Amino acid sequence: MLNNKTFLKVFSLVAAVLLWMYVMVEVDPQKTDKISDISISFANEDVLAERGLAAVMNDSTELTVKIQGARSDINAVRKTGLTAYVDVSGCEKGRNRGEIVINVPDGITVDSMSEEYMTFDVEEIVEEEKPLAVEFDDSPADDDSVPWIVSSAYENVTVSGAESLVDKVKEVRGVVSAANISAEHSSRATVSLMAVDEDGEQVENVTIQNGEDISVDIQLFKVKTVDVNVSIENVADGFEVDGSPSSETVKIVGTADAVEGIESVSGTVDMSEINDTKDHRIDVNLELPYGIYLYDEEDTPSVRVTLKTVE
Repeated sequence: MLNNKTFLKVFSLVAAVLLWMYVMVEVDPQKTDKISDISISFANEDVLAERGLAAVMNDSTELTVKIQGARSDINAVRKTGLTAYVDVSGCEKGRNRGEIVINVPDGITVDSMSEEYMTFDVEEIVEEEKPLAVEFDDSPADDDSVPWIVSSAYENVTVSGAESLVDKVKEVRGVVSAANISAEHSSRATVSLMAVDEDGEQVENVTIQNGEDISVDIQLFKVKTVDVNVSIENVADGFEVDGSPSSETVKIVGTADAVEGIESVSGTVDMSEINDTKDHRIDVNLELPYGIYLYDEEDTPSVRVTLKTVE
């Protein structure tokens, strides 16, 4: 009797499992599920571009939808995700409101959406030149040496896109590796470019017209600190220099052979705008020899000069 009861319990359990597997595999019941963080893109942007216009997202709107479908289809959607878009082909310049369309596979229906419409702007496409800044991702162990860009086809590059996005671009930045750089000769390196804002963050949805990559010639240069020999020019009538200008130094770079024999560089100070006897600190216009560069372009040397009246 006991064996019969045990048999029936085991049989019932096995039957229940088999029935559940049948329902799951063969019947594939309907299920409702929620999908979040669906990104929204623009469709038919090329149609706008033909009219010299571009659509701009006001915010990074992310969508949540409730979908219904067979369990197997829902599971497939969970693996691949969903996409959504707004058709901008018929939009005009200014503020627009477009219907959000969800791309769903066959067998899936959308029950509800967190947002059905999205507000965005349509702007004119503009082109502007932006400065090119190429940086090195590492430095040599020798403090007296620095990787240097010997030549580049560009000082500025052209960025195009929606006006507000192009306005955000401070510069176009590229990074090149200084590994294995030689002091004996220059080598060609490919630099990937990226448009960035004043915080160094990438500005997306703009186009760098010169291409996403450029080539530059790089070489390991020597750094040297030298004196600056200053000549005073264009002193106003009735004045003369009182004493000597303050002495200054500057860091220069170049090949080891080029900087070896240089102990000083020349520069001029233009006094044409000065007509008083106060102390003035004035930038020096450096005259660097061929193949010699200022280590820091923003670190222009200046000298203190005082004039006195001619007696």
